[in-house]
Amino acid sequence: MADQTSANEVIRALNALYQGTNLEEREQANAWLEQFQKTTQAWTTADAMLGTSTLGLEAKLFAAQTLRNKIILGVRELGEQGALSLRDSMVGHLRGARGGAQALITQLCLGLADLAVQVGSWTDPFGDMAGMFLSDAQSVSCLLEFLAVLPEEFLNERVVVDGAYYSQRSEALLGQRAGDVIKLLVQCLQQPDLHGDAHTRVLVCFTSWLRHGDITLAMVQDTPLVALAFAALAEDGDVFDTAVDAVCGVLYETRMDRDDDAEAARAKDVMVEQLEQRLAVTAAAMRSEASDIDPERMQGLCRVFTEAGEAWVDRIVRSVGQFEAVVAALVDCMRLGSLDAVGMTFAFWGLLADRTVENTASCDPARRTLARVFEALVDVAIAHLKYPEDTLTAKERDEFREFRHGVGDVLKDCVRVAGQGATLGRAYALVAAGIGEKDGDATQGTSELRWQDAEAALFAVRAMGAEVSPSENTVLPKIMDMLNRLPAHPKLRYAATLVIGRYTEWTHEHPQYVSFQLAFIADGFKERTVAAASAQALKYLCQDCAVFLANHWRDVLGFFGDVASGTLDAADVVEISVALAHVISAVPAPDTALAIEAFCMPVGRELGALLQQTPIDTRAVALLLDRLGAFLRYVHIDDNDAASQLMARIVGDAWPLAQAALERVGGDSHVSESAAKFVRVLVEFYSSVLRLVAPQIIDAVVLAFQQTGLDVYLWLARRIVSVGHTLAADETSSLQLTSSLVTRLCDSALVLFRTTPFSDVPETTEEFFRLLERAVEAAPAFIIQSPSFALVFGASVAALDVNHFHAQSAVLRAWAQILSPTRRHIRMMRDATHTSYPVATIVELCTEHGLALCAKLLLGLLRTFDRELVPEAADVFASLAAVASDGPAAAAARSEAPFVEWVQAVLAQVPDASFAPAEKLAFVQALADAVLAHQWPKIKVLVADVAAVFWRRNNAQS
Repeated sequence: MADQTSANEVIRALNALYQGTNLEEREQANAWLEQFQKTTQAWTTADAMLGTSTLGLEAKLFAAQTLRNKIILGVRELGEQGALSLRDSMVGHLRGARGGAQALITQLCLGLADLAVQVGSWTDPFGDMAGMFLSDAQSVSCLLEFLAVLPEEFLNERVVVDGAYYSQRSEALLGQRAGDVIKLLVQCLQQPDLHGDAHTRVLVCFTSWLRHGDITLAMVQDTPLVALAFAALAEDGDVFDTAVDAVCGVLYETRMDRDDDAEAARAKDVMVEQLEQRLAVTAAAMRSEASDIDPERMQGLCRVFTEAGEAWVDRIVRSVGQFEAVVAALVDCMRLGSLDAVGMTFAFWGLLADRTVENTASCDPARRTLARVFEALVDVAIAHLKYPEDTLTAKERDEFREFRHGVGDVLKDCVRVAGQGATLGRAYALVAAGIGEKDGDATQGTSELRWQDAEAALFAVRAMGAEVSPSENTVLPKIMDMLNRLPAHPKLRYAATLVIGRYTEWTHEHPQYVSFQLAFIADGFKERTVAAASAQALKYLCQDCAVFLANHWRDVLGFFGDVASGTLDAADVVEISVALAHVISAVPAPDTALAIEAFCMPVGRELGALLQQTPIDTRAVALLLDRLGAFLRYVHIDDNDAASQLMARIVGDAWPLAQAALERVGGDSHVSESAAKFVRVLVEFYSSVLRLVAPQIIDAVVLAFQQTGLDVYLWLARRIVSVGHTLAADETSSLQLTSSLVTRLCDSALVLFRTTPFSDVPETTEEFFRLLERAVEAAPAFIIQSPSFALVFGASVAALDVNHFHAQSAVLRAWAQILSPTRRHIRMMRDATHTSYPVATIVELCTEHGLALCAKLLLGLLRTFDRELVPEAADVFASLAAVASDGPAAAAARSEAPFVEWVQAVLAQVPDASFAPAEKLAFVQALADAVLAHQWPKIKVLVADVAAVFWRRNNAQS
């Protein structure tokens, strides 16, 4: 009666959820149903609902899903006999569902499969199910569904079983039964009353077992299963998709493996020969019907040929003639209009190029044959680079840009195999054709040309650059000579400018082109849409060809003054500053100082004047800081006394400007970023010049953070700590500088964190704990023994609640830096090795905050930490165990019990419904044994495993 009452309540809730119109009532019904699924009564209620013939499909589906979830999360609640009784009941429900809704059949089969995985006393699921479901077509369909989902449930992360049990169970249910499954599938195909849908289910089952790796090629090579899969490729809809999966599964199994024994290798050879013949027929059919084939169908066929190519790539290189049809089909796939289908082949071309270059010489017949394939591929690839005539949405534009880079990788592969002359020659011919030239002569008016054709070929030339030698003397000179004859179109100008930027190493070997390229780049700054490409190209030209531009530095500087005062974006101006730094670095000694002064002094004067204005133009200040910082970062003066003295004076004058910017507009978002980056350049590259003002730098950074709370100043402080040893004349002074900077920032940050939750300021949290990590690493004694560290320790415990990934990672890494060295030095003390590390301070703080820290770590591992961070958190947990249990004698006198007691107290906060009492007890006992044996690495593995099980189980439930 209770079951019936509960079932009626469930049905009312389902009606409210699926048929109700009131949103609040639907949400309440959903919440009630979720809570019901967690109850013990759900076992019997769901089972009773499935046995009620008058219930509708929605109710029975819910009941089946409920049973499946209960099986996954808590089949142990039933005990061995209870689980077997549930199995028998579910088998009865499955028999009753024959011929009915497939969704219900699937849910019941999933539940039975989950029982089979977890219940070892069900000794022969295959034999039992086959014995009950081979009597008629409808029964066979249920059996095939069960067999199809069984391997998948072994891979289901929600099903949590012990590793050793998993291996044994998988071998018993899958490995030892794979041959029987193949025989059963063949038997199903031979039954005259089974056809159509049943054949599709045979393929689904076959693919599932293939994917799990239990079926060998020797088992299937003399069966009709492969022929069935290829025949189904001619079908439509779901049957075709299933056939693609099956064929791809077989192809994957034919990959060569150096661990194959002789029998496995022979089976693969036989299967490859059979499959190659079938694929040749499929390729011919695909080619003849290409214009009429549905795009989704063509995509499926491309997937088949791509799988074949990747599986057989080594065979193709060794015997390209045998696999000519497969390679030709993949070239056909590259010709398709579908970007998704074309993109499938990219990895294959990369693999084929790798294997060809590794295993063949340039004179080998196989290399020559494949070179012709890759050379033909150039035109196909470039055709895909053309911008479509229709206007693209922002999303389509991003996708097309990404696709073009994939095509660019294929073009690099073409160069590697076919050679730079042939591939560049094809691109050159297409550029020439795109602008109406033949052998350098105009053949038609440019007004009739499509810019897309030439732009695509220019993009290809740029993409090939990584594989083209700087000494190439045949095609690149023709391309460079042709750039000035391109039609006046911004897209072409942009593409040509990037070509110049890509080949600046080549230009270094061909300096006769420097003047032309510099003028070409300069003209590009006149067009706003080309300016970014021009700035990038100029940077690389100046970097690689500085020696040829050094004597013209005045011209370059004058040009920079002209464009910098125009409408260039800030990023472009900074790029040009970097370019100038490269050129001035190459200026001969007599003029080096003059060149540096000519760039830096005007910038410094303008910056100083801006900082005196009211109001201050913060964007202009930020840009000038970026310009000067970029120059100081990349200019290199070696063995030049005059230039070095000037640089020291410039840096000395630059610090007061940066200090004024921090004081006056350090809270501005633009200035703060630029000023921080500028100061970073000063302290990292000119620290010896700034030693006298190092205390001023420390004061300015601390004050900027106190006044603004911006995380960028914590980032800057971390950079200063990293080079602190160069900012002072001796180690003690540098450690005092570091300690002063960090402790004052800690005091200020703690004020912020007392009033603002860590999760509300994730960037500040991240930067603060990255600073703490670096400071403890650089100056552990100074930081840990500072007066404020006890407060920092307590705040670090609280910060473990932060709910942002990068902030979580930073907090955990800081804890690792605090506890791991302590754990190491405790071991040194136990071995009677002297250490000056402040072990006692850390042990005392762990004693005081141990329970709270243990709770944050353990509950975080179970519930809140990002799963990627579990290994780091588990390591911190193990370090805490070591420090708390293995510390100095004064603390260790408490014995190992307190840490285990902390864990017990934390687990008491976890509901038994989420973490069964027996499992808690087993975990605590294993933990206590590991602590007693001082097996700290074992504790890391133990807690990580428990966290993984808890997470999968409880997240599956929610």
